[in-house]
Amino acid sequence: MPRGSTPSTGSRNIRIGAAVAEIEGLYTALRAAGQGGHRDRLLTELAQAGRRLSELALSQPSDRTVMVPSRSRWRRRRVLAAKGAGWIAARTSRRTG
Repeated sequence: MPRGSTPSTGSRNIRIGAAVAEIEGLYTALRAAGQGGHRDRLLTELAQAGRRLSELALSQPSDRTVMVPSRSRWRRRRVLAAKGAGWIAARTSRRTG
């Protein structure tokens, strides 16, 4: 790995976390639901969410690793200062123009 770069974790973990959160939400709604069609629909959605989670968990991560360049504190400050200066210049040019 080149110096100054860190591997990106990608969005796989985020997708797995979202699937788990969906299952938790459906389970909570299922516990509060009474008998009837609403409960059956929640059970169906819960089963589908479980299948999606298992597909995500069993899928192989891509071999492609995205390298995110690290930024020093001073580099981040310079970037923010440039953005701020651009914002001020754009705002004042509208007033005078």
